Amino acid sequence: MTEARGPLLLAVVNDFPVVTAGVAALLAPYAHRVKVEEFVGEVPPRGHFDVLLLDNYGRPDPDARLAQLVAQTDAAVLVFAWAESQEQIDAAVALGAAGFLSKTVDAETILAAVEAAAAGHPVQSAPARHNNAMAAWPGQDQGLTARESEVLSLIVSGMSNLEIADRIFLSINSVKSYIRTAYRKMGVASRSQAVLWGLEHGFQVKKSPSWLEERR
Repeated sequence: MTEARGPLLLAVVNDFPVVTAGVAALLAPYAHRVKVEEFVGEVPPRGHFDVLLLDNYGRPDPDARLAQLVAQTDAAVLVFAWAESQEQIDAAVALGAAGFLSKTVDAETILAAVEAAAAGHPVQSAPARHNNAMAAWPGQDQGLTARESEVLSLIVSGMSNLEIADRIFLSINSVKSYIRTAYRKMGVASRSQAVLWGLEHGFQVKKSPSWLEERR
């Protein structure tokens, strides 16, 4: 007779506490099936886990972060991010991810993906067709949408509009549109003011020493 095991162990990894807390809150009703631990900025997380859910929100170097995590853990790694193109999904899988979850999915879909990944099955969601984030994000209380928040976080990290467009698979005009609407909500008129506002509202990503060296 096979002994029944307890809930799956899931590590949620991101650089912002509000992001990890948002995912944990989504999965809280399913505590009998998955036990969630939050890790802010730490790669790889301490301890044993069945699955790692990597949310690269606000991260200028998502591919390096994913590759590092895959290389340093025995757990299945799921990427949880905006999926604007099949190329973005394929790139994550090529780096060793067990699958890619779009942020348009609900809690039950996340749970099903975690259970599938833990069982060794591939997981893949379709590219996002609309902005409907299911978890919290920095600046939400100040009225920023999830996309405006992500663009602002990359501005704070020092990226140009073109770099941001490449990073999150948007056109340069879309990036500029998000910037304009975010600036109006923030009450700022320049990039330097936006950076200062972001720093004052918790938008500074934790950067590892190796990341800092790469950017110098």
